[in-house]
Amino acid sequence: MKRLLAFVIPLVLTGAPAFAATPPPHPGTRTTHTGHAAAPERASRARQPAGKLPVNVVLDSVTPSYLQQSSETLRLKGQVQNQSDNAYQRLTLRLVYSTQRVGSRGALQAYADGKTADPSLLGKAQVVSAAAQPGGHQPWALALPVSRMHLPGFGVYPIAVEAVNSVNQVVGRQRTLITYFPKYTFGAKTRVSWVWPVIDQPHRADDSTFVDDRLERALGAGGRLNDLVTAAASPSYKAVSWLVDPALVDDVAQLANKDGYSLKDAHKPKSATAQAWLQTLRNSLAGKNVIATPYADPDVMALSRAGLGQHVKTAVDAVPSALGRANMPLENTTVAVPPDGAADQRTLNDLVKAGAGTILLNSTVLPNLQAQSYTANPQTTKKINGKNVRLIAYDDTISKVLAAETDEPGGALLAEQRFLAETAMITSELPANPRTVVIVPPRRWSPGATFAKDLLKFSAHAPWMRMAPLGAVAKQRKSEPRTFVPPKSQNGLSKRYLKPVKDLSLEAWRFTTVFQPPASGFTLGVARAESSAWADQTRSGLRLRQTLESRLRAAQDKIKVLNDHFDLAGKSGQVPITVSNGLEHGTVKIKLRAVSQNDTRLHVEGPGEKQSEITLEAGHKETVNLYMKAAANGPAYVYLDLLGPDDKPFTTTRVLTVRATAYGRTALLITGISLAVVCVGVGYRVIRRRGDEAEDTTGG
Repeated sequence: MKRLLAFVIPLVLTGAPAFAATPPPHPGTRTTHTGHAAAPERASRARQPAGKLPVNVVLDSVTPSYLQQSSETLRLKGQVQNQSDNAYQRLTLRLVYSTQRVGSRGALQAYADGKTADPSLLGKAQVVSAAAQPGGHQPWALALPVSRMHLPGFGVYPIAVEAVNSVNQVVGRQRTLITYFPKYTFGAKTRVSWVWPVIDQPHRADDSTFVDDRLERALGAGGRLNDLVTAAASPSYKAVSWLVDPALVDDVAQLANKDGYSLKDAHKPKSATAQAWLQTLRNSLAGKNVIATPYADPDVMALSRAGLGQHVKTAVDAVPSALGRANMPLENTTVAVPPDGAADQRTLNDLVKAGAGTILLNSTVLPNLQAQSYTANPQTTKKINGKNVRLIAYDDTISKVLAAETDEPGGALLAEQRFLAETAMITSELPANPRTVVIVPPRRWSPGATFAKDLLKFSAHAPWMRMAPLGAVAKQRKSEPRTFVPPKSQNGLSKRYLKPVKDLSLEAWRFTTVFQPPASGFTLGVARAESSAWADQTRSGLRLRQTLESRLRAAQDKIKVLNDHFDLAGKSGQVPITVSNGLEHGTVKIKLRAVSQNDTRLHVEGPGEKQSEITLEAGHKETVNLYMKAAANGPAYVYLDLLGPDDKPFTTTRVLTVRATAYGRTALLITGISLAVVCVGVGYRVIRRRGDEAEDTTGG
């Protein structure tokens, strides 16, 4: 019984026999007795555990990133960790590969998704005893001469690193791809056109105050925005087009203001970090093609679907002044890149009305249904609003590859290998027919400095591709027969979210028009509330909108009537009304309107149209006299409104209480009779008293 337990218990705990461990598989090919190389060994396809594998295999490096000659050695390094509660009697890592090229980009996707068979040819193996225990981890390194892989030629090949236990059962795996492009391979290079996004979320509600302090961190060393700019700053990447949000540049310029900036209710000194980043951006954009998004990168399709297409035009028109405040040159606003590359027909119409002549769309929205076996050129034309507009499809698959979680262990490397594989597959589809692929990373991409630099380096130096400017793509004369397939659903801002924003925009516009010249810090705040950044964080957008509303109300309330009551001593008279502009900046031109609640009881006459117009500088007051006539005693009410150029109120109505103290006709008659009676009585008494005095004198 003891011997039986000694055999069974280890078997249950480790999933492996308790007797001597199986030796690790022999790497590579084996030689026959005749001296010729035999077929490579094939890995055992033992049944694998269902669900998540218990051992985590992390791939940290693949050297070289792509292969060019058989004399090279493929080297892989990484980490392995036992994430289970089981101890393994023996744990071995092995490199497996395939000599069968991936046949298409669809097959490439299937392999990356784990929907196809694993490579089965054995390469190098390494025992990782330190990772055999629960929670154990250990670095590993595997190497395999390319000559022993017997790769038949240019193509993309599946490889994987597997962790196997003592019975050759796979308990961990990491798949990836390796591209083989032997020197002197025939093939025209694929042109790669990058559109590099420098976009963030809005950090101000109105123009004067920041609602959070996250932007400065993103601009500093190790920050997302700093990494993006420095990665593509090299003059050697002249072909890269930049996609820049003017609202971000505007925010950074405000941080770098010599007088400092306001963060909620606190004043902050000028940010040296923001100043340095802004200068780096200026230097990086010199001589480059720069595309400006509409201000704050609005969710243009959501606005169009909500009937707010004019807001897109407003956001585009705000670009020159925003970049001017940051001392940046005027950038290209004739190229539109809607968020996620999504647009319907109404969106295209609104973009063209806003000045777009070229529109970049996701390849799922602009597919080439006739080219099923290869990746077609991206450019086509479409008549929109009577104008021939260039539509350019950017590659959806590569965009998704770049969106991978590269901050996870090994994530950046896997994305790099997949990027190389995708571009190589495009080249191999039609080696004699050079084509172009446009790459637009995710809107608010966070690649990390190393990953971003590697992608550009590969694009410039990998032997199957070369960089090309977007302008060259747009100017291609030959158009592909791409089909416009507008998305049926929308993941962006909802109509429910945009309804109060629409109301707020009208209120902000009305307030803007009272200034001379028309301007305020709230018009751009509406654009910030419509940013595509809030598509997946509606609560943040809601908080920004509510902050904008409260600040607009506070500003409106500083232009006001100071009076709230007046005593009218008499039947009629002039009532002085004082209007104040309590703002720190801005001259306003307004009108005063006074309406009696009950015109029969209290009639109000204005001072005339010209006299009612009031021009007030910041911090000044002015008095307007209104003529009022009361028909009865007691309080009466007058509604006082301040009007903008459209003769509509832009602030809260003020209620003036007027208390009339005049007498009516009946009261005057009674008073007069009473006074007459008093006077007669007094006169009678005086006369009688004099008569009595005379009588007394005579008698005396």
